Amino acid sequence: MTNSLLLTKFHIPPVRSSLVRRDRLLERLNCSLSGKLSLISAPAGSGKTTLLSEWLRQTNLPSSWLSLDEGDNDPLRFWTYFVAALQQSHPNIGATTLSMLRSLESPSFESFLIPLINEITSFSDERILVLDDYQAIAARPIHEAMTFLLDRLPPQLHLALASRIDPPLPLARWRVRDRLMQLGAADLCFTLAETTAFINQSMQLSLSQEQVATLQARTEGWIAGLQLAALSMRDVKDISTFIASLTGDRHYILDYLVEEVLERQPKPLQSFLLRTSILERMCGDLCQAVVEGARSLDGTETLAQLEHRNLFVVPLDDNRQWYRYHHLFRQLLLDRLQRTEPEQVSEYHRRAREWYKHHGFVTEAISHAIAAGDFPQAADSIEREAQLTNPRVEPARLLTFLKAMPDGLVWTRPWLLLSYAWALYSTAQFPAAVQAVQSLESLLQQQKPSANTEKLWGLVTAIKGIQARQQGATAESVTLMERALQQLPQDDSWLRAVILLNLGVTYFVADNYAAARRLLPEVTQIGQNRGIADPAIAPLYLQAQFLALRGRLDEATVLCQQGVALARERGWLSTYAGVLVQVAMGELLREQNQLAAAAQHLTDSIERGIQTRQPGLMMGYITLARVRQAQGDTQAAMDAIKTAGQCQVWLWATILSVPACQARLNLAQGNLDAAIAWALDSGLSVDGELRYSFTDEFPVGSELDYLTLARVLIARGRLADLTKPYLNDALRLLERLYDFTAAGGRIARVMEVLMLQAIVWHIRGERKRSLHLLQQALDLPHTGDYIRLFVDEGQPMAELLHLAVAEEIHPQSVNRLLAAFSHVEGTSAKVQPLIEPLSDRELEVLHHLAQGLSNRAIADKLFVTLAAIKWHARNIYGKLDVSNRTQAVARARELGLLA
Repeated sequence: MTNSLLLTKFHIPPVRSSLVRRDRLLERLNCSLSGKLSLISAPAGSGKTTLLSEWLRQTNLPSSWLSLDEGDNDPLRFWTYFVAALQQSHPNIGATTLSMLRSLESPSFESFLIPLINEITSFSDERILVLDDYQAIAARPIHEAMTFLLDRLPPQLHLALASRIDPPLPLARWRVRDRLMQLGAADLCFTLAETTAFINQSMQLSLSQEQVATLQARTEGWIAGLQLAALSMRDVKDISTFIASLTGDRHYILDYLVEEVLERQPKPLQSFLLRTSILERMCGDLCQAVVEGARSLDGTETLAQLEHRNLFVVPLDDNRQWYRYHHLFRQLLLDRLQRTEPEQVSEYHRRAREWYKHHGFVTEAISHAIAAGDFPQAADSIEREAQLTNPRVEPARLLTFLKAMPDGLVWTRPWLLLSYAWALYSTAQFPAAVQAVQSLESLLQQQKPSANTEKLWGLVTAIKGIQARQQGATAESVTLMERALQQLPQDDSWLRAVILLNLGVTYFVADNYAAARRLLPEVTQIGQNRGIADPAIAPLYLQAQFLALRGRLDEATVLCQQGVALARERGWLSTYAGVLVQVAMGELLREQNQLAAAAQHLTDSIERGIQTRQPGLMMGYITLARVRQAQGDTQAAMDAIKTAGQCQVWLWATILSVPACQARLNLAQGNLDAAIAWALDSGLSVDGELRYSFTDEFPVGSELDYLTLARVLIARGRLADLTKPYLNDALRLLERLYDFTAAGGRIARVMEVLMLQAIVWHIRGERKRSLHLLQQALDLPHTGDYIRLFVDEGQPMAELLHLAVAEEIHPQSVNRLLAAFSHVEGTSAKVQPLIEPLSDRELEVLHHLAQGLSNRAIADKLFVTLAAIKWHARNIYGKLDVSNRTQAVARARELGLLA
């Protein structure tokens, strides 16, 4: 859901001509451009915004501004505004990124930063982006994403943050690496010379040097205190006595001075200031509606007068239509309003609510309704929004509103409860979301049937369907989700697309290809039309896996290529589906023995998965382990599978589990004892129940687990005498697996079973029988090169293939398989002895640097911008702790990164 952007948030605050120049600070800011971040962290009223505004106006660099507020704690809203701010100085950036943002279903919003960073490298010159009032941001996901961004920020962009507190970012690390310049409260305090210029020139007061020095000491150079003091002294006759009376800490001083300022204003203006302090932003018409009683004051003229008198109002646009109060000044006005007119505060909020409602500001109207205690009206507004095609209230703000309401209201109104569940789900508060859905179900059981309740029931039913699938009850899951689709409107909404996709996933888990192939193309079309990543991409890789299992490897590869291309085109590679489509692509390429290409897809997927915390990391590492083993890099294979075991459990039925993959790696590396230990600990038996997939209830016992058990039995049988039962047990299990896989139409698995049976009879010396089974496997109708299926079996299969050559069995296929045996693609990956390893792209750039190519030549060779190469080179130098390319090449050779 999206709102229209508030353009005043991009407005750079104006600088007065009478401003005191702060050359010492401007110079430090100019020097900070060599790093990535300038942070100005100081209390309210310290001049942070003014300093940054002045800096942007005196520098020749293109710049943008974004004023933050508490509503920006919703990651979608924050990053949408962030990109829009960049567009103020670079209109062509971020179209793909914004499209990707709108498509994200996961709360991990860091994913869109990868394409955004890549686009920033295309800037032809350096530019600055200021984020003002960063202390308003409390959402941890935003801070984590900002850390990710700043760690990889190209030199074309410099960020400046203004905050009342030090943000929870890795400031110490950046400071040590010379990437951060920070100004604090002590830096921003006026010096005596600056105080003199401010009092006597900007505020046009004639104070003696002694009086200025006393005032400087009393306020400690705090700009807001000085400004308030100067306002108070305009009509004071005994200035020395006034200055001498300024005692106590800053809060006491400010409270005292605000009272002095207010008491010297006309009564109507005092009322105007106090009553309008309930507004975060204000225009003349809105102020007029809230004040109401002070009809002698025109709202627009009064705001202009306040600005002219320097009474702590900040213009938010060049047309001087929208303003806000200085944050601290507003808070003090609010405190005084609560003390002087406590019974009227709710009425002022109601007036604001009515104005916002009339002018279409839904979020603001709800906020003031809640502040007024008008919870039923706020509830009505939220319920109306929940039923729109594109609701305008963002999840984080929605959750704040609902938590401010009485429980008895939220938990008794279905659409409010649904909104609460949606907000909890969108902010990753899953246990609470489940509880809300359960409560909603109980509530709906008490409602009379209607179109409204049918839609609500549809949503509840869909969630129960997903839960049933996780428990292995696929038939029940299909029934529930089909029922949910019947209960929901027959449209192409994003909600319907997500439920259709989950139905397709259920078909995939059950290996119901007939149903899936009718459904999944429709889901892809809806996803592409609506611009939603998961429904657009996931059906492509789900269909690909169905096809690969059914002997149609070429078609499967084409579908995954389409998915990767779509994800790249729309900036979706870092989404859940974008990460997993590369895992699927890597697995298909691995099977076809295109190991380098497979490794590239998998490492890219893993890198993005780490950055965005996607759940598919386990599958990426498992598949990468198999690729590394095929490349002959046994240590890298073991490292990958060990890492997979530390990931969140997330597996498809087409991917080996971590223990099963570990067992196969042990077999390939000659560690039979470890493989036997797995088989004994697994609880699997030759006569155990066969299942295509695993479930929460049965995490072990999938078809792939039993195929692994068969391999362990065969390996034991090769080394044991013929009186041992291992080979007989393997044959008995393989016969059951043949019937099981053939019944499901999984040709690739049937081929695998026949191939393993051939190896058993070859070990027994039954040449004719073994070659007959091998021929049966190769006779199965299929398209594409199933290579690793055979080659991964090692020496027994190589011996059998040589016998097949002599018998002229499928000579073209057999020779291709034997060729794969004779060539191990790639070289053993070297472990980088660095705290922060070089990425694959950085290693590529490093090799070109070692060849003596210029940055421009490397950029042309890699089809990227010159700025991108400079960025990569800078990162390489930093990681190797060197300062130029000659040192980088020498250091890389010392570490074994270059030959």
